[in-house]
Amino acid sequence: MAVNANEADYERFEILGHDALFTNLRIYRNSLPDGLYAYDLRDCDDCSGDPCELKSHVMVNHWGTVIVKKPIEGADDGVILNEDDYNYLGEDITLKEFANPAPKMEQTM
Repeated sequence: MAVNANEADYERFEILGHDALFTNLRIYRNSLPDGLYAYDLRDCDDCSGDPCELKSHVMVNHWGTVIVKKPIEGADDGVILNEDDYNYLGEDITLKEFANPAPKMEQTM
């Protein structure tokens, strides 16, 4: 079952050098705001609990979905992942916060 992207809970994530959001849910792609891209993560065939591939869509062994701000090269055909290719950043964040980060305040001296 997939959900509207605005209804999912997310955790900050890093994958293949991209700042990202992670959810273990499937996301309806047409519910994403413009300028964001979603990719599925596939669990290894032995269901070890580790993602082994990032792809545009995963039918079997869906491990989760990541949302990024720039397309990831090779994802249409699939990108094989190693454990060094992704990392949880330990922060809950909303889709709106990710899509529209607050401007940084300038410090004056």
